[in-house]
Amino acid sequence: MNGSPVNHDISYYKYRCPICGWPCTKEKIPGLNVPVTKTGSYGSKATPTGEPFYDELYKATSVSFVAATGDSPAYLADSSNLFGDKQFKSEMTIRVETSSGTNDGDYKIAARGVSRSEIALDSSSDLTTEDAATAGTVTISRLAYKPNITRGCPGCGTLSSRGEAT
Repeated sequence: MNGSPVNHDISYYKYRCPICGWPCTKEKIPGLNVPVTKTGSYGSKATPTGEPFYDELYKATSVSFVAATGDSPAYLADSSNLFGDKQFKSEMTIRVETSSGTNDGDYKIAARGVSRSEIALDSSSDLTTEDAATAGTVTISRLAYKPNITRGCPGCGTLSSRGEAT
């Protein structure tokens, strides 16, 4: 234990929104799978969208690029077969940076476009065919956002647990 007592009385973690009466949670209740009160966008009573940043997921010299042909989408290929282990997800926005500069840019992964050895891009993505030796070191990052965590009401969007409408 870290020296601070843990309060297991559920009433300590719960309150009702003073604006709409929605039941809210102050913080995660220890030992229970109860999430904190809603995070993210609240519309007109909003927390602004989190600040975007690119989080590096993979850096290698084994990545090549294949241009789209006919019905086949453009894709990235990894001879090390590590794409499946690097947290790439379908429809994720990624940023590619290469030593050559040829295929640098932001791309969207196609639906069900990730396998161990390939990342298929959506139909709007355009790549130039380039082997791994020419591309050099390839860094692939995902678009992420620094979270804006609030203690706002998921019912009405009020951001203050003290009942002050924002």
